[in-house]
Amino acid sequence: MASVTYIRPVESVHGKLKKTDQVGYAMRGKSKTKYTVTRDSWKRTFKSADSQASAEALNRKFAAVSKLAQQRMVDPERMDEDQLNFRNQTKYTTFFGYLFHLEWENYQA
Repeated sequence: MASVTYIRPVESVHGKLKKTDQVGYAMRGKSKTKYTVTRDSWKRTFKSADSQASAEALNRKFAAVSKLAQQRMVDPERMDEDQLNFRNQTKYTTFFGYLFHLEWENYQA
């Protein structure tokens, strides 16, 4: 599992913030990926009326895609092609992460 370092929350900001200003909230250890959020997306994510329903739908999709990726990892018909494609790419550091991405893009509810 990747290590994530959470950045301390901003205690105070002086000046004006635009809706497009981004605030970092986490830094991934190995890849040094910084996760950010914009001020406008805070409102959409945490104050929307249907956030509970959309969160549950996202959780269901995540669980289904995770099962599909686990099944694809042990599928002998696709394993050679998947491993070759995984070696030829540089974005994903784990084989499961690569397969998860492929299944996420192709998932139909």
